[in-house]
Amino acid sequence: MSVFISYSSKDREFVDKLAFSLVAKRIKIWLDKWEMHPGDSLIDKIQEGLTESGYLLVVLSKHSVESEWCRKELNSGLMREIEEKKAHVIPVVIDDCKVPLFLREKLYADFRTDFDAGLAELMRPLSALFSEHMGRNVGKDTITDYAINWGTKNNHYHLAVDLITWYIKEQKSILVQLTLDGNAAATERYNQQVASGLPFVMKEINIGMMKESEIYGLRMLLETDKTYFNQIEMGDSASGISFMVGIRALQMGVDNDKNLLLDLSDYLDMLYDGSRQRVKEDQLKYRP
Repeated sequence: MSVFISYSSKDREFVDKLAFSLVAKRIKIWLDKWEMHPGDSLIDKIQEGLTESGYLLVVLSKHSVESEWCRKELNSGLMREIEEKKAHVIPVVIDDCKVPLFLREKLYADFRTDFDAGLAELMRPLSALFSEHMGRNVGKDTITDYAINWGTKNNHYHLAVDLITWYIKEQKSILVQLTLDGNAAATERYNQQVASGLPFVMKEINIGMMKESEIYGLRMLLETDKTYFNQIEMGDSASGISFMVGIRALQMGVDNDKNLLLDLSDYLDMLYDGSRQRVKEDQLKYRP
């Protein structure tokens, strides 16, 4: 899903900064298509945006709201269209302008005094659009929530994945925890990626590596009274980069005295699908 930005051509400098800030957070945007010129209608632009996106940012300034294209009265048809499509129209206020009547009830991101503070406000509603750290997978009889965190720990690269699967009928849960600790070469590569403004790259590489390694074929026997634990090393001999992978899993909830045999591949496929989608979005996120 894309974010569309509607704005006055006179506010291009601010919008460029906003666009690059969103791209840096891996938010896919469409920008130039929505540049407004004298004579354009804000309402018409919103209607166009609603056909292609669930999120539309409307940059409001003295340049825009005092223009002819913003003086048209809102018709009830547009309001119905917004409601029916469950679209999110988010005003972005950049100076002390008069907010158009039909946008006054919308919570807006305030960029008037501090760009970073305004960006933080804007990211709250957009967080549901694209999350680096959390996700959910809903199956026929299960719900799996997961969290991914990464960075450095004890001066070495570290990634942690926590997954909880809720078995609805059995009234119990499975906790699976994966940890990856990188060697010096992996840590050096990660630090280089961070310095280049790409802190997420190593995480995506790790997810792909686990799918291609022997870890993918691992079957875990979860007994009701024991915690499953395993350690496997994976890496790339050519670059000298390696990771020690820790796998921990256990049953939680109602004890029905039944052991479970799980394929780790089911969890890795879930993570990989999310990773593949994020990488695809990276390739398409900025369309001039």
